[in-house]
Amino acid sequence: MPTDIAPITLKARILGGCLALLARFIYVSSRKRFHNKALLDAHFASGQRFIMVAWHNRNIVGPMGYVAHAPEGRVFRPLASASRDGTLAAETMRNLGVVCIRGSSSRGGTQALREMLRAAKAGADLGITPDGPRGPVYQVQAGVVAAARLTGLPILAMSYHARRHRRLGSWDRMIVPSPFTTLAYGWDGPFTVPKGAGDAEMEAVRQQVQDALLGLNDRVADLAGTPRD
Repeated sequence: MPTDIAPITLKARILGGCLALLARFIYVSSRKRFHNKALLDAHFASGQRFIMVAWHNRNIVGPMGYVAHAPEGRVFRPLASASRDGTLAAETMRNLGVVCIRGSSSRGGTQALREMLRAAKAGADLGITPDGPRGPVYQVQAGVVAAARLTGLPILAMSYHARRHRRLGSWDRMIVPSPFTTLAYGWDGPFTVPKGAGDAEMEAVRQQVQDALLGLNDRVADLAGTPRD
């Protein structure tokens, strides 16, 4: 692991375990509604690997949009930043049975891309928060499309919302659902990037992914019965 990756502390291990338990409890205690789940099911059934992307402020129970539906033996390798927050996210995911790739566009990015390529070649699905780790909120960064071109994997967009929730005071106004609420998940895509795509084509796909994620925000908010952003 690169030396600039924030270390795993005892505090991160404890908090990661607690956050994973919270995510599972919120998910299992809540009513679920789905939009376009057939898209996810079709990719699982066909064996087609993909890159799942979801906004940073959906991180609390967003991973359940993959973990709760993946068939046995399917491997998920999401990207977690090199920061202390990324270490906490990685520990949370570890407690959900998922091993993260560490790095970002600003720290450990080259190593992270190499690991993503190796994971894709080994048959894993990948996961990226396209506006993370520091925003701007709801703006897909170019690295997502670059990863899709490098790996050859299609992109699936995913979002969720909760009827009852609170917002943190973070840069992305993180959504924290209440237990025993209604959770709504939605998926869109796939979005593909040819290996030889140039700048204009890359930008077109980036915009498509961003528009899809923003559209899903509205769709899942309506489905959950909560106001749109």
